[in-house]
Amino acid sequence: MSKAITVLIDEYTRWLRDGISVAQMGDAYEITTPFLDRHNDHIQIYVRQEANRTLLSDDGYVISDLRQSGCALDSDHRKRLLASVLNGFGVHRDGDELLAVSHNGDFPQRKHSLIQAMLAVGDLFATAQGHVKSLFLEDVAAYLESIGASAFPDFQLVGKSGFQHKFDFALPKSVRAPERLIRAVNRPNKDTALLVIAAWNDVRASRAADSQMYTMLNDSENKVPGEVVDALKQYDIVAVPWSQRIDHKLQLAA
Repeated sequence: MSKAITVLIDEYTRWLRDGISVAQMGDAYEITTPFLDRHNDHIQIYVRQEANRTLLSDDGYVISDLRQSGCALDSDHRKRLLASVLNGFGVHRDGDELLAVSHNGDFPQRKHSLIQAMLAVGDLFATAQGHVKSLFLEDVAAYLESIGASAFPDFQLVGKSGFQHKFDFALPKSVRAPERLIRAVNRPNKDTALLVIAAWNDVRASRAADSQMYTMLNDSENKVPGEVVDALKQYDIVAVPWSQRIDHKLQLAA
C-alpha cells in the first residue's frame, strides 16, 4: 500500500474518531456520529445495554422524518423495498424504530450496520411521493438489465476488519472484464463517498487484483461535487454520474 493511501486512511480514521461524542440519556447512551443525514444533521443512535445483549436504535428518527416529509411507507411495494434494504444490513424494524442487536463483542459491526441502514433508508425514500417516478436504486437495476449486464443484487462481503459490507450489485468476472462491484449513491456528498471508500478499501485485499469498484452517482437534480469524484478516484473507484452512464456501457455489459 502506498504512503499516500495510508495517509488518506489515517485521515479518515481520525475524522471518524474525533467526530463521535457520547451522552447518557437515562438508561441509554446517545452516540452522535460525524455522518450527516439528508438534512445535514449529525446522525445519532441510542445504545442500551441489557443482560445478554446490547440494543442499538435510531429511536424512530428515520421513518418518522420520512413520514413528516410526506413520504409514507404504507404501500406494499415500499414495505418490501424497506425490508430488503434492512435485511441487507441485518437491521430490523419495530414500529418506527430501526434496531440492531449486538452479541459477543460484535458492537462495532452492528453500529456500523445501523448507521449504513439509516443512511440507505433515508436516501432511498428521500424524495416524497409524486416528486419522482422511481427510486434511484431501481433506476440503476433497470439500466444494468437494459444493457445486458449480469448483475447480482445485494452482494455482501466481509472485509479485512471483519466487518460485513453490502454492495448493491456485483458483476462477475468474464472473458472480457474483471469482477465489478457497484454502489448506487442517491445523495453524493463527502459522507456517502467516505462510506463507499471505507467499504472498498476494507474488502479489496480479499478480491482478485484486477477487481473494480463502481459508484453510480445520482446527478438528476444536482451536479456531483468535484471533491466527491476526486476522493473516489484516489481509491481507484470509478465514479459514474448518472447522466454519463452510457459512457460506461461497454465496461459494465462486458
